[in-house]
Amino acid sequence: MTRSPVGTSRQMADPGLIGLLGFVIATLTAQLAHLGVQNESAVFWVGAVFGGVVQVTAGMLSYFIGDDFHFIVYNAFGWYWICMPGFLLGGELGFFEVSGPARPLFSMMFAILAFGFMFAGALHNTVLPLTLLFVSIGLGLESAGYFAASDALGIIGAWFLLAASALAAYMLLEKFYWRTMQRRVVPLGPPWLTAGTRDPVDPES
Repeated sequence: MTRSPVGTSRQMADPGLIGLLGFVIATLTAQLAHLGVQNESAVFWVGAVFGGVVQVTAGMLSYFIGDDFHFIVYNAFGWYWICMPGFLLGGELGFFEVSGPARPLFSMMFAILAFGFMFAGALHNTVLPLTLLFVSIGLGLESAGYFAASDALGIIGAWFLLAASALAAYMLLEKFYWRTMQRRVVPLGPPWLTAGTRDPVDPES
């Protein structure tokens, strides 16, 4: 989409602004709870609203601008964040309680998803795939920590996710100032990969 100069009207805002905001706030809140800085009550509300509703909204808005990458990424992690507070609520109420390996297995699935998303993200810049890689490692280590009964693995995973949150905040800063002031405030680095070419005969290629 062509970006208009400051002060002129644009057809649409960038859904990534709220998508990144939701990811940063939800991930930061959850990992502070994982490290014992705060209790899980905040994770329920912040995760459901910022991680869930805000990211799903960003994902659905990405659909309308034809952005397949952010459509799937924000929706995937948005619905993840809607499920996770549900797990917490079920544990508190004893209603459809999720126990045992179900939660870490759920997180492991999203660790694998984040790793898969990383390669498409590598077409954009350096910071985006690095963020997804840290999400993948962080969720994977937290899940492995449960199965290995190792608090150390879970703590290391939490720090990787905090780093992912910081990188997402970095991207949010760059995107916000570029979209509002047309200023590249911080560098995002070159893409790791280059895109292939579409077959003009086959529009689905």
